[in-house]
Amino acid sequence: MALSGGRPAPTHVIAHLSDPHLLGSPQGRLAGRIDTAEQLRRALARLESSAEAVDALVISGDLADSGEPAAYELLLEIVRPVVDRLGCALVLTGGNHDERGPLAQVLFGVDGDDPQDRITTVRGLRIITLDSAVPGYHHGGLSDDQYAWLARELAAPAEHGTILVIHHAPITYRSPVMQLLDFDDVDRLREALVGTDVRAVLSGHLHVTSFGQLGQIPVIVAGGVSYVDDVGAPRLLLMGVDGPQSWNLVEVHANEVVATVVPVSQHETWPALSDAVIDYMSTVPPQDQREVFSRKRT
Repeated sequence: MALSGGRPAPTHVIAHLSDPHLLGSPQGRLAGRIDTAEQLRRALARLESSAEAVDALVISGDLADSGEPAAYELLLEIVRPVVDRLGCALVLTGGNHDERGPLAQVLFGVDGDDPQDRITTVRGLRIITLDSAVPGYHHGGLSDDQYAWLARELAAPAEHGTILVIHHAPITYRSPVMQLLDFDDVDRLREALVGTDVRAVLSGHLHVTSFGQLGQIPVIVAGGVSYVDDVGAPRLLLMGVDGPQSWNLVEVHANEVVATVVPVSQHETWPALSDAVIDYMSTVPPQDQREVFSRKRT
């Protein structure tokens, strides 16, 4: 008899990473400090070691630090074997550090500078990527054409709803400096999603794990896998820190979307439950498991 938590398993599981900031030179270090390729490898190794049955690996922008073609080639070199082993979909979108031309050519085999807005459907869950990079700038936004395309695609609901992936998080971040680089028309995006089947927005850009709402829709921001903003620093400063990098495990249920932060670094662990307890609980009928496990012993 299996140990049951009493609630249905998620219908879909997404590994949400962001901001790898890969460099064209494998020997280069971001800010002279961070081996971004190694950081991405560590994050993906953590994902594989979790043994999660992942439906999609989402990387929500700033794939490269300077938009070099070699950086996108390195991304595929690192990510493709993992995706093949996991048997999951790969979902990528650009950010303000990316360049649309090289990104489109290397990742999608497309020539041109158009945003690579795309749809990936996994067992009835629709994942829409929108490139929120504004050409020539670091702040984010969408063009009229992108809003029109999004409206057409959302006109018909998907079986399990839609997850929207955009690099620039459409929420208010604490840093006045980063607010100069945020999404430029949150109200318009909020209105565009009213009445649609969008269930969550996955973003990056802020280099911290953060959560907010766009109307009634949760916004889930993945902390950077390259480096992290030190939220403990004074608000007016923007300080990078190497250590608490993470990614989000996003679980899609029938009536909710739940995100859990997964540290990239493997820390020391110990068993919170003994094998004897787990073995015993597996013999308890599901309808009795809460009573047996939850009751306090005097």
